[in-house]
Amino acid sequence: MSANINIKKTNRFIDPALYIAFGATGFVFLGLIASAFFGKVLFSRNVRVAEQEVVKIEALKLEPQLVGALRIDAKASIPNNHGVVYEIQLLDKQGKLIASATKNAWRESGIWYEDGESGTWNEDDLDAGLDVRAKKGEEVTVAISVLEYENLSGGKARSLTTFSVDDVIGNQANKPKATTNSVNFDVKITNGVVDGRHLWPGLFGTSALAIMTFIAAPRSGKKVISKTINDSDPSERATLGGADKLVRVRINVTSDETSPRSMQARLVINDSYGEQVYSKTIPLNLTFHREEGKLEKVTGFAQQFFILETQDSYGFHVEVTPDAPVDETTLTVLDGSHTRIPVEAVHIS
Repeated sequence: MSANINIKKTNRFIDPALYIAFGATGFVFLGLIASAFFGKVLFSRNVRVAEQEVVKIEALKLEPQLVGALRIDAKASIPNNHGVVYEIQLLDKQGKLIASATKNAWRESGIWYEDGESGTWNEDDLDAGLDVRAKKGEEVTVAISVLEYENLSGGKARSLTTFSVDDVIGNQANKPKATTNSVNFDVKITNGVVDGRHLWPGLFGTSALAIMTFIAAPRSGKKVISKTINDSDPSERATLGGADKLVRVRINVTSDETSPRSMQARLVINDSYGEQVYSKTIPLNLTFHREEGKLEKVTGFAQQFFILETQDSYGFHVEVTPDAPVDETTLTVLDGSHTRIPVEAVHIS
């Protein structure tokens, strides 16, 4: 019985999960880049708020939008070893609270001692933010309220002293502008902000998935043959094939230091009747392993793809030449394999 053999490039067996994963990674990455350009700053100013006081900062029109949100960022300025509990508020036209974010901010410093050495430390947590997305258009007002202000070291709370330009020019630098128990805030309102904090986990997750699918694609399929011998001519038979399955044949060779610069492997496939349906000599890709300049061993690799039209029992035989330096040969056959890119496949019908 003669076999009809055609060799052509095919993309039928590319693993779709690989491109879906890489596409998702690219989409999230583009989202991270684009997020930096969506936001438009509407307001940026320093405001002072006294304890138990609510200061209305800015009135604006909140509109529904497809991408991004309105973000209100605030950062408190307080002396060392002080704490302040403040609230960012969003009020409607009637002054009713519709959204808020509370922050327990603090700043501390001190001196550390260890093994005869010492130094200073300074830590703080002063920032707060509120992201708002509107379901309908409405006028709102942004406000800040100081709920509590205290000295963490147990003394009387004090405000940061600030001076105006007029004070300095008028030589009145010892005349503070601050009032008792008041806090300065740097406030910025930005519209159309995309929160990148939620995109980073997505980027890491899709990247990990893309790497795993990239590694897994060449290993996919059912391993119907895995034959290793300490010689150059492994043979094995298995039932495999079908018009919609890609068969991947791998040949791995390990040889000693006497290996030549080139080696070949003759691959023969027989059908269930023992008749030869394919035979070809394939060059091996050789890697020469050296240690301290001395050749220790040589490894070789070759692979071939097949579409065996009829599912049947097929015998695979490999013969590596020259065979004298060969220490080990492994024949691996995967049935139903997938690929990363289009490949040339031998179609046998």
